[in-house]
Amino acid sequence: MDLTNIFMIAAVIVAIVLAVSEVVKKTFKINTQYMPITSVVIGILVGAIFYPLFDYPVYVMLVAGFVAGLTASGTFDLLKATKKEGGFNE
Repeated sequence: MDLTNIFMIAAVIVAIVLAVSEVVKKTFKINTQYMPITSVVIGILVGAIFYPLFDYPVYVMLVAGFVAGLTASGTFDLLKATKKEGGFNE
């Protein structure tokens, strides 16, 4: 098992984690400082849910979910920083 497989699975999961994290943030009014932790937890849960769909052991799916959660939280922080600096027109 190499890291390429984990990163490919994480790339599939990251869009789902981003969407679910945003819904959870808006629904439960979670403070933005807790969003990285929330994204990682959601990523691990999505990895566990996707476990039956892939032919990989459960620990690989959990690690892929963890990586997807970290990627989603980094994307969230990057978009927040870009928006703050006026990079996107609203």
